[in-house]
Amino acid sequence: MNDQPTHIEINPVHSGRLGDFVGTSSAEAPGIEADIRSLLLMLWRRKLFIIGTVFMGLALMAIAITFITPRYTARALILIESNNNQPYAKELQLVLGGAQFDTTLILGEIEVLRSRTMARQLIERLDLMNDPEFNSRIPFSQPDNPEKKQEQKPSKAEGKREILGSFKQLSVYSAEIDSLPPEVIDRQIAEVVTQFLDNLNVRAIPGSFAIQVEYTSSDPNKAALIANAVVDTYIEQRLEEKFKSTKKVTDWLDKRLSELRQQVESSEAAVQEYKVRNNLVEGTRNVVSAEQLSELNSQLVLAKAMKAETEARLAQIQALSKSPSKFENASSIVNSAVIQNLKQQEVTLMGRLSELSSRYGPKHPHIIKAIAELEEIRRALQLELGKVVDQTRNEVHFAQARVEALEGGLRELSGQRQEDNEAMIRLRALEREAEATRLIYDTFLEAYKRSDNQEELQDAQARVISYAIVPQAPSYPNRMLLLSLSAAISLFIGLAMAILIEKLDNTFRSANQLENMIGFPCFAMIPAVEGVQQNELSGYTVTKPSSTVAESVRTLRMVLNLRSPQKDKKSKVITITSSFPGEGKTTLSVWMARLAAKSGEKVILIDADLRRPNVHRTMGENNDSSLVDYLTGQKDLSSVIHKDPISGLHVLFGRSVPNSALDLLSGDKMKKLVASLQQVYDLVILDSPACLAVSDARVLAMMSDQTLYGVAWDRTPREVVMSGVKQFSDMGYRNLAFVLTNVDVQRHVRYGYGDTVYYYGRYKEYYAT
Repeated sequence: MNDQPTHIEINPVHSGRLGDFVGTSSAEAPGIEADIRSLLLMLWRRKLFIIGTVFMGLALMAIAITFITPRYTARALILIESNNNQPYAKELQLVLGGAQFDTTLILGEIEVLRSRTMARQLIERLDLMNDPEFNSRIPFSQPDNPEKKQEQKPSKAEGKREILGSFKQLSVYSAEIDSLPPEVIDRQIAEVVTQFLDNLNVRAIPGSFAIQVEYTSSDPNKAALIANAVVDTYIEQRLEEKFKSTKKVTDWLDKRLSELRQQVESSEAAVQEYKVRNNLVEGTRNVVSAEQLSELNSQLVLAKAMKAETEARLAQIQALSKSPSKFENASSIVNSAVIQNLKQQEVTLMGRLSELSSRYGPKHPHIIKAIAELEEIRRALQLELGKVVDQTRNEVHFAQARVEALEGGLRELSGQRQEDNEAMIRLRALEREAEATRLIYDTFLEAYKRSDNQEELQDAQARVISYAIVPQAPSYPNRMLLLSLSAAISLFIGLAMAILIEKLDNTFRSANQLENMIGFPCFAMIPAVEGVQQNELSGYTVTKPSSTVAESVRTLRMVLNLRSPQKDKKSKVITITSSFPGEGKTTLSVWMARLAAKSGEKVILIDADLRRPNVHRTMGENNDSSLVDYLTGQKDLSSVIHKDPISGLHVLFGRSVPNSALDLLSGDKMKKLVASLQQVYDLVILDSPACLAVSDARVLAMMSDQTLYGVAWDRTPREVVMSGVKQFSDMGYRNLAFVLTNVDVQRHVRYGYGDTVYYYGRYKEYYAT
């Protein structure tokens, strides 16, 4: 361990803390660093408070639940069915223009179930005006215990008669209603309807055409009865509305059919009269003329195509006859066998002539003969091609004559058809009108027959798929939900209160708190001693040298030696002070002096509190000879030093002289006394007054090697400690260290700070009490 003390800097800090100057450690920034571990430790310290808050919240909620009137919810299911499965649905939809069956219809049916009209029907049907749950003017009588009612499970009809009977028994209010004005009755009924609808909940089941009807009441049997009454009334109302709608459609169709029948007869008579007047017979002249016209058109098209083809062939042949060099293409245009044969002979002679030319000269007889034969063949080919041109020209004239003949016949038939069309157009118009009237009549007649059958086979297109049963458990209050919410809210309040209490805590409970907030080191934490008489307290560390208290005091002495301000010299003069009296500084002085003396050191303890001296009382001695006698010159030093018979400790007791205490302690004689004792003794302990009460402690600190500042664990306010430390830091004093006194070991261990006292509590087998 390093013998040097922690480096201390005195810096002015403008903050909300008491004092203008605080000591800050160069190793850590001032203030408490909030981290997860510190938060968990803080919650662990306050765990009993948090758990108590949660249990209190649960208890209050449990008590509140007992005062809440339970509410029971009964549920019934309705399925809205499509009318597409009915064989006559499509015809009726064509006639009536029915709406599509979709989710919009489901939402509309939900509004029907929640309508005030239907609610009023149910109120009249169940006589709910005489039920105190709905009408506050009726005296309320508590229903029987639902659990007893549920033990006997009557049938649905019996339960309905029983509850309706109980409603009828309350009908005393009926006589009063008869005597009330109509507007008052309507207002009271409206209030009951509103109360009824507040307890009714209707919602669609997502992804289906099912509707769930829920009713909530303080009586489970009543809830089931009303829920079932709602769905039954809804089905009956749909049937009634469908009967009315079907009857209206039937009456309208009957009237419309009479009108259509007259229109059909009139239109058919008009068609027949027009045929007779214009001598039109369907399927004879009109049909034949159309066939002839179509046939002539086809022939005319073919004739024109043949003419065009012949003219094109004639033009190509004439072009070949003018260009003998293109005779090689004649075979693909002219189909004459003679021309093809001559062309073949020409090719053969040309090949032969080419062969002879390679062997003979141009005047050779064979060459001359071959040339003569070739010219003969070409003259024959030209002559034959002329015949083909004449033949093709004749074909063109014939095709032209055929086209002209067909066009003339077509013009004659077109004129005849024009006359027929004028009469047929009017006839077809009359026939179409008669046919449309007949079709409408047949459609309406079929729909009339369907609707007539529908009156006998009427379907509500909705059915109850699940009637409500008597609920066994209340839907409100939800005990588990309320208790869970109460536990969560109580836990949150407990955590918030624990954090608030922790933040408002104004004391020190660990060495880290002292060091981080004030900046000076904490050398030791001294456990509190319980169950010991006051006169035995000063000798506790001597009589129980293996106790945790004795071990902590020995640790303090060791730290003082190791962290001496002078490297090569141990601290000999130690001043012990505190903020207020009663923080254990005198007891700590006696304990440390006696343990040091028992360990073989030469130790003297000086009670420098000349205002409220207490060392002699703590040790059970009298202070007839005191430090005051020596400082005033009344006695010499040897006569005022007392020897402790228990440990061999030398003691200078004090005496109360408040008026001259500061003068005596700050005098030269006191300084010389401390200097001389430092030369003789191994350890000089000065028990000084509380530093906030008087300034004696600061005077004694300047004579000491180190000053121990006692802070009572979980008692001394932080501002008080800061004010006391500020007195030393203002005068530039640095050799200051803290000692936490009167530490409650068991509480400190529960808080889980993890310092030395934590191990005192966890590993008790190392110590003997």
